[in-house]
Amino acid sequence: HFGSRLEDIRPALRPALVWAPSISPFSQMAPRKPFVGGNWKSNGTVESAKTLCAALNSGSAAYRNKVEVVLCPIAPQIGLVSRLVRKSPIKAGAQNVSATAEGAFMGEISAAQLKDSGIQWTCIGHSERRTKFGEIDKVTAEKIEQCQKVGISVIFCIGELLEEREAGKTDEVNKRQLDAVYSQINDWKKEAHAAIRKMIQEAVSEEVANGVRILYGGSVTPENCKDLICKPDIDGFLVGGASLKPSFTDIITACVPVVPLKKPKFIKVGDIEPAARGVNLYAKVHKAATKVEGSDDLMEVSVGDDTGLVTLSVRGDKASVLEVGKTVRIQNGHVAMIKGFIRLSIDKWATVKPAEKEEEEIASVSEAKDISGVEYELTKN
Repeated sequence: HFGSRLEDIRPALRPALVWAPSISPFSQMAPRKPFVGGNWKSNGTVESAKTLCAALNSGSAAYRNKVEVVLCPIAPQIGLVSRLVRKSPIKAGAQNVSATAEGAFMGEISAAQLKDSGIQWTCIGHSERRTKFGEIDKVTAEKIEQCQKVGISVIFCIGELLEEREAGKTDEVNKRQLDAVYSQINDWKKEAHAAIRKMIQEAVSEEVANGVRILYGGSVTPENCKDLICKPDIDGFLVGGASLKPSFTDIITACVPVVPLKKPKFIKVGDIEPAARGVNLYAKVHKAATKVEGSDDLMEVSVGDDTGLVTLSVRGDKASVLEVGKTVRIQNGHVAMIKGFIRLSIDKWATVKPAEKEEEEIASVSEAKDISGVEYELTKN
């Protein structure tokens, strides 16, 4: 994942690019899956980690299989966090990785050692590593190379300083930081705001640029995340302080792709209340029966009461008692879905006859709600 600044939202924002070498080739790639990274930095205790993971686990059903989520706690807690979230879709990753392999490198953790410990993700190039610890472009490239060798997925952060932004050097800095790592990535599979995607397109290919996930790395909060995720070239977030609060779940769920409404497809209804048969009711005939086109004896008639209307499907001689303005008694009818619409049906097991008592007569029929003209999608539950 790559990080970069969003110029029209906030000054000096850091984006991140997500690079996951284990993802399938572009030719088989689905639309970019939203990604949210929680960067805990040098914060938290064992107890706070337990509390936060419990809150995140409880809300994970809302985004399972829809948003990719990686938490990056302090190094001693990676194993703990992995265990705490093991039943959720959340993964735990590292905040840093060595630019070297194993050996006499005091305090370093190699990419291979992350892999051996079951850790699949790491951050590289975060602004705090670059500005406070002197991590230059060459070092970020070497770290990418080490991760490439063992198949570690990378959240690669880029972005300019505030003074660089004010000097109009945003694109220049982002391009320099990206140029340093292009040659190290020989397996671009997924993942990179508009200028950054264009840079990748020009340097690598349109296919790669369209597949890179670009994360917004500025101050992300539950209040601004919904507006940010709507930006066309933002595919998720790398979240700092807000990821240390239970409301981090709100940021994750804001990234769940909106499924556009579409006309439902109906199949045979097997479970419906009332049950398939056994519907007994009184209804007033509102409109005369008409023959259904393409059928020899199937008729449809509008019936109802003071609550609304429904279309009654009836065959042959049973339609003869359906006189407009008269109340009929329907016994053992059943509800059916016909061509996507609700129908009350009278088949060979059912009967329909005129109401016999004055108290059974229906005074009026409401035309305000005709459920026959509304498509319904019925489910068992």
